[in-house]
Amino acid sequence: MPDTQTLIVGGGTDETWKRIGWSDKTERRHRVKKYMEKYRRGGPYADAIDSYPLFTLSSGWELQCEEGMETLKDKVQEYLDQEWVDMDADMWQGILSAILGGDGYQEIVWNKGGEVWGLVSRDPSTFRKNIDQYGRVIGYTQFVGDNIMERGKDIDPNVLINLILFRVPGDVYGQSIWERADDDIQRDCDIIESVTKSIHRHGTPKILWNIGSPENRASADDTKDFSYEVEKMNAMTDFVSTDDVRATMLDTSGVSNVDTYSNTSLQRVACALGVPEEMLGLGRGSTEATATVRLKTFYDKITTIQQVVSRTYSRKLLDKITGVPGSVWIEFNDVSPEDEKNIATWISMLRTGIDPDAVCDAAWAREKLGIPPDEAPEVPDIPEDPFPLPEESDEKTPIELPIGG
Repeated sequence: MPDTQTLIVGGGTDETWKRIGWSDKTERRHRVKKYMEKYRRGGPYADAIDSYPLFTLSSGWELQCEEGMETLKDKVQEYLDQEWVDMDADMWQGILSAILGGDGYQEIVWNKGGEVWGLVSRDPSTFRKNIDQYGRVIGYTQFVGDNIMERGKDIDPNVLINLILFRVPGDVYGQSIWERADDDIQRDCDIIESVTKSIHRHGTPKILWNIGSPENRASADDTKDFSYEVEKMNAMTDFVSTDDVRATMLDTSGVSNVDTYSNTSLQRVACALGVPEEMLGLGRGSTEATATVRLKTFYDKITTIQQVVSRTYSRKLLDKITGVPGSVWIEFNDVSPEDEKNIATWISMLRTGIDPDAVCDAAWAREKLGIPPDEAPEVPDIPEDPFPLPEESDEKTPIELPIGG
């Protein structure tokens, strides 16, 4: 990258080009570590985060290559077929790191023969990017150890795959989805905690006991003795009292509108995390059409993520395996089954009329739909006849007639 006239103002080496405009001045690595610790605790938020790698990889993928590059494609397939290589797991961890921390870091490991051995995923909260004043990444520093004995190690950028799915303009770091939703996640936790306490406090009906009368007030000893009897009450207790003892039931209606509080806060969390609210168990009050629109929008986002993931791993990993940039790449299948149905409908409309191949031929349609080419059926070998008939000859054999016949 050549020098630019504008300078970087956000991200990068924390000591030199600090993030401007944030009220939280905590070092980025420590914030990312906090988000990962919250993710490990699970809950609906972690399940929503998991939907990103799940939907990205669930439709499957395949290798594609330029015409005449089938040998290089086979070379990549040999790498993928090794027992210690799990490309789906590698991409899952890369996507998850990019969603949680904004950046996914994976080291390319080489064997002694100079060939790619595999990928190793690393904790994104341990990395810092080192950049120059123009925003160019000139290296990475990985910090290991606790806060007191922490030490940094410089990493060659050529051995790392840095996956970024979302980015704030002008920032060298990726945008953490959890960071973007952290305020709403904390509010939802506060609401659930308050609702839980209120259920413990008011969910069980209580009894207000009045003993004595204005003419014959209960003494302190009477109140103490009666309190002792009340403490021994259980589900099998029956009551017998005189006229000067009255019981009034409290909290008979329990806690009202609990689902309203919870659903409202979860809807905001789903919106902040960028997932359909049905993935958090909501959406029961919406129409099917509304839910379909939300899911289609999420499918479009996943399709964009698939393109970024494919481009990153194809350039950073597959090109190193083949040695020929752009010769082999990863192509994801369509995440939305409705899109495949629409494509099939369009192709069937184009392949009509007297000449179906006038607009698109059958081979192109098969490739577009991911259908393998039609191979001619094998003709079984006919066994040789052990008693063949004599071959016919074009020459006519003269017929001899008897003399004097």
